Amino acid sequence: MPRALLNKILAAGISLSGGCTDADCVLTWSANTLTLTMQDRERLYARLERPARLGAKQPFNRALAPARGGSIIDATGGLGGDSLMLAMVADSVMTLERNPVVYAMLAAALHQAREQGWPAALRIEEQFGNAVELIPSMPQADVIYIDPMFPPKRRQSALPPKPVRMLRLLVGDDPDAKDLLDVARQHAKQRVVVKHPLHAPTLAEDPVAVHKGKVVRYEVYLPVDS
Repeated sequence: MPRALLNKILAAGISLSGGCTDADCVLTWSANTLTLTMQDRERLYARLERPARLGAKQPFNRALAPARGGSIIDATGGLGGDSLMLAMVADSVMTLERNPVVYAMLAAALHQAREQGWPAALRIEEQFGNAVELIPSMPQADVIYIDPMFPPKRRQSALPPKPVRMLRLLVGDDPDAKDLLDVARQHAKQRVVVKHPLHAPTLAEDPVAVHKGKVVRYEVYLPVDS
């Protein structure tokens, strides 16, 4: 494993080929890829898919419009898929992730994307820590993006994709999502964008715009004075 990547993972308190802190899982490095293996032997590889080009009328693009050519803080980095899309809009993306296992997977996936020369990945910087605590001490960004863990549907007609299922096992729900929104609104220059499923209520009562897709919507909130 490259030394720079190893240092990031060790700084998050993760040891390779050992237990994944609070979860029954193992992280291993092989064939230039970090692999997460759960107790049931289900595996997840730290790899990103190159996103398709964003259309001007897509809900994601419309919600993030003020960040074009500017800066974004991705407060809920996860496995990095949204961060990569954000980097197709903005000049710089700071991605935050507080779960150490997920952060290790995020850092490894972004490392691989950079090694492959993906331009969007080169505009992303990842940092381990709780966004509620980190954002107040960071430089303001044009947009702060929040993608909290989706609340489950009351009736589940099909299993969620594997990455979503494994993420939920690792991190559970995000009961402090509203606190994160409050902090983000105090430190964003232009807006906060929250990604939510269509079946869930809005995270707060005062979005100024809602851009709906087929499965998710993007709620737009204006900054507030701290």
